[in-house]
Amino acid sequence: MREQIYKALMVRYQYQMEDALLKIDLLMSSPNSVIVEHTDITGEIDKLLHKVADAKENMATLRQYYGTN
Repeated sequence: MREQIYKALMVRYQYQMEDALLKIDLLMSSPNSVIVEHTDITGEIDKLLHKVADAKENMATLRQYYGTN
């Protein structure tokens, strides 16, 4: 059970990172097609970068304390 929880959390954090990075890529590659609600592109990218950093930190902490390697 412990390994299943570990794997599920790692998948969750990986998804969060990939999702945020994809959105950053879209905002940076097509800023002219950004939806009107997202006129603060740099602010939105900053928020997404925080999500990436949080997920990465969570993964590192999980590995450090509960990893099997």
